[in-house]
Amino acid sequence: MSTTADPDEALNGDGAMPQPDTISDAQVIGAEESDDDDEPMGSDRRFLIFQAMPAWAVSTLVHLLILMILALVSIADPIQIVNVLTASSGGDDGPEIEELSIEDFDPGEIVEPEEMTEPVEITDPVEVVEPVQMESPLIDVNTVPLDISDFAADMAPAAASLQTLTSMSMQPMGSRSAEMKEKLLREYGGTDSSEAAVTEALKWFSRHQIKSGPTAGAWTMQHELVCRGACGDGCTNAARAKQLNAATSMALLPFMGAGQTHLKGEFRSVVMMGLQFLVQNGKPGKENGLPYIDYTGGGSMYDHGLTAITLCEAYAMTGDPDLAGPAQAALNFIALAQCKDGGWRYSKNSTNGDTSVVGWQVMALKSGHMGHLMIPPHVVQGSTLFLDKVSSDSGSIYGYDKPSTQVRPATTAVGLLCRMYTGWDKNHPGIQKGVSHLSKLGVKKPDLYYNYYAAQVLRHYGGQEWDKFNSELRDWLVETQDQSKGGKGSWFFKGSPHMSESGRLCVTSFATMILEVYYRHMPLYADAAAEEDFPL
Repeated sequence: MSTTADPDEALNGDGAMPQPDTISDAQVIGAEESDDDDEPMGSDRRFLIFQAMPAWAVSTLVHLLILMILALVSIADPIQIVNVLTASSGGDDGPEIEELSIEDFDPGEIVEPEEMTEPVEITDPVEVVEPVQMESPLIDVNTVPLDISDFAADMAPAAASLQTLTSMSMQPMGSRSAEMKEKLLREYGGTDSSEAAVTEALKWFSRHQIKSGPTAGAWTMQHELVCRGACGDGCTNAARAKQLNAATSMALLPFMGAGQTHLKGEFRSVVMMGLQFLVQNGKPGKENGLPYIDYTGGGSMYDHGLTAITLCEAYAMTGDPDLAGPAQAALNFIALAQCKDGGWRYSKNSTNGDTSVVGWQVMALKSGHMGHLMIPPHVVQGSTLFLDKVSSDSGSIYGYDKPSTQVRPATTAVGLLCRMYTGWDKNHPGIQKGVSHLSKLGVKKPDLYYNYYAAQVLRHYGGQEWDKFNSELRDWLVETQDQSKGGKGSWFFKGSPHMSESGRLCVTSFATMILEVYYRHMPLYADAAAEEDFPL
């Protein structure tokens, strides 16, 4: 494979990502880095997802419930779970992960990467899968049954994974409740204006959902097909029309971040339709006895990671058993797609990982963990080995697929967030030095990809670094939100690094999730979170 575009460098002269002949894996979010550098719904509507699900998913749910009962019977005493992704010894289970010895690198000065003026050729084709009609099953139910009992032994221990499933209250997502949202919004720097901007953004997403036809419930990067070009710039990109899973996930995540689900909230019918589409639009399979759903169709592992996060968050927020099977099967595909170096890249058959793709997969694993789904310990262990491989300066700087001697804004922010999710505490030298790097970089306009990850890292860390970063980024986003008739509630910045080619929908998704950062996740390093469960 030829060298790919860099999240911090690979822009052409117009500030946009080079456009390959095929649909690039890097085109969804974050271009790649070069080697160099309201009320609950009634039960009748609640089961719309169940009705849309194919029979293999129903089988999955039945076996999952059996496993839950068996696991609970075997638990003698309650065990406190600390909800930080951790890795235990995998023994002989799971794929072999290369353990690399990385020499120390001189961090050098914090400098801005130079733009690349020549386009980067991407030669590896990506399979394009046509959207599947929601009314039809994806595959013969007897062909690929999703039987969790086939792979339960390879997952995290039952006592750790299933201990609290019986309550189905999914308290880890409690930060998104109305009461907690208000508390966290005020405590961490949100304002009435920022919340009003979020509300307008959700209205924009709602207007741009496909309401009928074989792709009903989905969103598309080429959303001029829905809005007839009323938004202006950033609506048209026919090359992205196949990336329905990514577009739908990027639209749904802001709704769920604001506490909206398919069971309650002003936009519950919008969320319901979107989830119905995703449940039906994956490609089921089975490998080495492990059933999975592949959501890379029309895109890459970027698309799959986003979809897995969406399904896992929806399940964790509601405890709806109709979503347990699809969410678990999406996580299984992530486990199967892990590269030998512990990372992930564009496709299931990639040989080594990159930090940009790894970020989405680790967030999906974290979301699944918060929903008490089953995560193979060796997968988490492998991801930390990959982070070791690409880090330098005591773990405070992260490169794309190898260490960097200078701070690379996007991949450094991604790497630091992954380290937080996989167990590094606030006093770890890598976290402290990394936060210092991000603080010196500050807000980068209009690079929302970097700002999205940096905002999460700094918000979890807190202190003056977060206060300064937040006030500038928050006010800038509120001021730049589109107020025109067609585009009202959205954002689009021409030449925005890493995502301008993904259009207005992608930019609006990132901007909205940044403005939800106050309550989207509970603070990782808050006093209570340090000793008890880490609620996502």
